[in-house]
Amino acid sequence: MLELINQILDIAKVKSAVGKAEWRNGNIMAYLTMAVESYRDFAKSRNIELHYLSKGEVVMDFVPAYINKVINNLLSNAFKFTPEYGKISVAAWRHDDRLLIDVTDTGKGMDKKTLAHIFEPFYQADTESQHLGTGLGLALVKQIMDAVGGSIAVESEPGAGTAFHLAFPIKNTIKNAVGEADAPRAALPAADAADLADSDDGDSRCRLLIIEDNRDIAAYIGAILAGKYAVSYATNGDEGLQKTQQIVPDLIITDLMMPGLGGIELCRQVRSNDIINHIPIIIVTAKITEEERIRGLEAGADAYITKPFNDNELLTRVEKLLEGRRLLQQKYAQADAERTDDGRQQTAQPAAAAADMRFLTKVSDVVYMQLSRNGSVDVTLVASNLCMSNRQFHRKMVAITGCTPTAYIQRIKIKRAKMLLDRNQQMNFNEVADKSGFGDYSNFVRAFKNVCGITPTEYRRRNVQ
Repeated sequence: MLELINQILDIAKVKSAVGKAEWRNGNIMAYLTMAVESYRDFAKSRNIELHYLSKGEVVMDFVPAYINKVINNLLSNAFKFTPEYGKISVAAWRHDDRLLIDVTDTGKGMDKKTLAHIFEPFYQADTESQHLGTGLGLALVKQIMDAVGGSIAVESEPGAGTAFHLAFPIKNTIKNAVGEADAPRAALPAADAADLADSDDGDSRCRLLIIEDNRDIAAYIGAILAGKYAVSYATNGDEGLQKTQQIVPDLIITDLMMPGLGGIELCRQVRSNDIINHIPIIIVTAKITEEERIRGLEAGADAYITKPFNDNELLTRVEKLLEGRRLLQQKYAQADAERTDDGRQQTAQPAAAAADMRFLTKVSDVVYMQLSRNGSVDVTLVASNLCMSNRQFHRKMVAITGCTPTAYIQRIKIKRAKMLLDRNQQMNFNEVADKSGFGDYSNFVRAFKNVCGITPTEYRRRNVQ
């Protein structure tokens, strides 16, 4: 905040000539060397090559504070947008009566639209890096170059890096020499927030996925929730959708406006995917018009939270949505819907649970099909028939029913056993066990009692009475 305020004041001072520029005379090449070298350790920590080339000695009039601000802003930008193992170069040389300085990088580059506005105050490109700065640095650089009678130009292409070309007029009219007090000071870019690491909790806790392209906001949301839940992160909608399919979280918190896949389209794609369509979604956004809210709800969002938000509001929303999911788990886990021999469900289900019930019906269909064909059930094969990995199947079953796939499949097998006992009073228990997918009779009796609370013998006796 202090740096931002100082830059705003700097722009105001340069534009209005408030605060007389402190001109000095000296070897500007030596000054530039000190300014660039102050970034050497930072470049090494980022695994970025930093090259500096100066040709000869150039003695001239210059304002040390201005040069310091120009170099710091250009290098800070270069480091922000240059990936690991990239390269940043600074070259300075004299050409006739001008000092030329080039600052180039191998970073992300900019498109033509961005280039047209790059020196405008507060302008930020609509990219995934828009939150890395305030849009004041380059505007300040341009104001300084205009104030000293110099010029600045920029060349850039997306994916091909950026080059800034500066030209300063060389004059020698100032008698005050550069002193120790004028030594350059590096304004290193703010340290990147530590990489947002996913919680390593396996499947032991509810897992929330935070999809947010602003690292600071993602870290803030994560800090609120990490004490109570396992937290994973994605930096944009496309990555978020991919990660959702991979880990099948218990709840998604997503930004609305993101590069690529936005929050509303993310909702639509989640709701249209059988593997992840059960997951509650909270949209966190600063854009909360009635139209946007309706669009989000139509796309499948469960709740909206407006930035800036209260910590307790976020925690309450998350807990209530997870509580609603737990109530459905109890309902599905306890449900004992009657089925025919082929596993088809006969009882009507509420429309609100239609997607979940369709999925559970598919699970039952696959289980009954395996029982009919093989006389046994393989969880991996069930998952494969549903076009899911074992992890996806496990996460979805636990999310919907509160039961592991093995436990839920056992309930289906016991339902089949009860149906066989009801239909044929003469069928012996070993045959019932075999037709229900239990190779061992003792396992059948144990499972039957765990699910029904009584043994198969007691169940048949009650039915006869």
